[in-house]
Amino acid sequence: MRTFSPHPLEATAAGLLLVGVAVSLQIAPSNIILGLAFLVWLVALALGRAGVKWHLIFLPVVGWILWSVISALFSDNRSLSLPALDNLLTLILVPMVVSVVNPHRWDRFLVLIAGFSAVSSMVALGQIVVDGVDLNHRAPGLFSHYMTFAGWTMAAVLILVGEVLRGTAPRRLRWILPVLGLHAVVLSLSLTRNAWVGIAVALGLAAIVWGSRAMLAVPLVVVVAVAVLPSAVRDRITSIADLEQAANRDRVAMTEAGVAMSADHPWVGVGPEMIGMVYPDYRRPGAVRERVSHLHCNPVHIAAERGLPALLMYGLLLMIFGVTVVRGLRDPEHPAPAALASCLLAMVGLTVAGLFEYNWGDSEIWIVTLFVLAVPAALEGRPREKR
Repeated sequence: MRTFSPHPLEATAAGLLLVGVAVSLQIAPSNIILGLAFLVWLVALALGRAGVKWHLIFLPVVGWILWSVISALFSDNRSLSLPALDNLLTLILVPMVVSVVNPHRWDRFLVLIAGFSAVSSMVALGQIVVDGVDLNHRAPGLFSHYMTFAGWTMAAVLILVGEVLRGTAPRRLRWILPVLGLHAVVLSLSLTRNAWVGIAVALGLAAIVWGSRAMLAVPLVVVVAVAVLPSAVRDRITSIADLEQAANRDRVAMTEAGVAMSADHPWVGVGPEMIGMVYPDYRRPGAVRERVSHLHCNPVHIAAERGLPALLMYGLLLMIFGVTVVRGLRDPEHPAPAALASCLLAMVGLTVAGLFEYNWGDSEIWIVTLFVLAVPAALEGRPREKR
């Protein structure tokens, strides 16, 4: 039997939170569910039926909010920048997660994220069958954009891989492995390189940290896959480091433009939502597109849009997350080491992919990112659950 007995209000808030994060592949219903979770959680807090323990991770979150407001206030177009701050409400996820997530609820989340991601990948597979493997018709699954689909699914894959590597319930492999197999096929055919690189680096880290023989087999799998996958996939793989390729050349030009923006506006950036407005003034001669809405790189975009202090907050958030995970993995009494492994791999994948795609500004991916960032803080200090 479990030793904890949560209050119905707190349990309801937790359930809505988990569902809201798992269905973030559809942003409208996700926002509604997360909004309900927040309201129920507030009532539980007011009645003393839920609480929030202090954690250092709150500091960069608050710092990000404050500096975003400052950046918007100093923007050349406040009427555009200030309304863009509405997405700061999503950061409420962090204290909510720290308040209500425990090992048992993490297990529930695994089932939810596996189920919803599998449905999306099955839809994407159908889209691929109909349209083929083509750069002009890339599968979005249940998302509005193929890039969001690939980034979000990558995070789901790495969350499930962490459970495979460190989980203590072998029966879960019966449903996790088929889901991973489905995702592997669909992501391979998605032609989305930042997701491939994110997964590759995360799996490489898993092999180093845990010495898993299964992870050491990844290079062999890649070689075989390259040999049998369609030529469109092989061409995308070989184009990753090709600076003559138009998309790669354009990303280099965007990075150079972002650095120039940061040099001109080091403290507050150009302002939220202002990248697209000022990009033509900073566009490099080698750029392919004349206008862009983002700079395809988290650190570059953050520094250019909100200033170097905002980039510092982003870095601190990742650093505190990393310290919390390492501290938990070294603790033999930690209640959920598999959850730490899942969060670590997911954040490594998201951070590496974010060097080539601005996933920090993608609402669907950002919800999962904030959830994963906060889970280690939520689990820290919790006692082991007895069954």
